[in-house]
Amino acid sequence: MTTATTTTHEAARAVLEFARRSTLKMVDDIPAEKFCSKPLDGANHALWVLGHLAVTDDWFACTIGNRESVIDESWGPLFGMKSEPSEDPSTYPSIDEIKAGLDRARQSLLTGFESLDEQQLQGPVPDELEGFAPNVGGAAFTLAWHEGFHAGQLSAVRRSLGLPLTMG
Repeated sequence: MTTATTTTHEAARAVLEFARRSTLKMVDDIPAEKFCSKPLDGANHALWVLGHLAVTDDWFACTIGNRESVIDESWGPLFGMKSEPSEDPSTYPSIDEIKAGLDRARQSLLTGFESLDEQQLQGPVPDELEGFAPNVGGAAFTLAWHEGFHAGQLSAVRRSLGLPLTMG
C-alpha cells in the first residue's frame, strides 16, 4: 500500500482552490442584473458575498503572509464584517472589478502562504486571528470553511432565482 504525503502548502492550496472553483461555479450563470438580489430580507446577495470573500482573503494575506493589500480600501465598508448589503448595484464596483479583486486577493493569499516555511506554518497565528485556527497553516482550512459558509448563501440566492443547484 502506498501512502500519499501532502505538505501543508499543498493541502492549503488544494482546499482553497476547491472552495474558489465551487464559488465561481455558483455565480457563473447568475444574470448580471440579479447579482444584488437577496433571497430574503436580511440575507446577503451574490455581489456582496464575492466582495466579502475578496476583502477577507486580502485581510488574511496581509495578516499572515505580511503581504501588501491588493484591494481598494473603499471595499472594507462595502464588504467587510458587519457591512450591510445594498440592493442598489451602483453602490458597488462592477461585477468584473469584484471578480478581478477576488482573484487578486486569492493569489496574494496563496503567495503569502507559500512564502512561509513549514515551521512558520506550524507557528501560532497572530493575535488578530486567535481562535480562527490552531496555527498559521490551519488558517487556510478556516478560510475554505468560511467560503463554504458563504456558498450556502449563494445556494439560497440561486434557489430564489430559480437556478439549478450546483456543487464543486
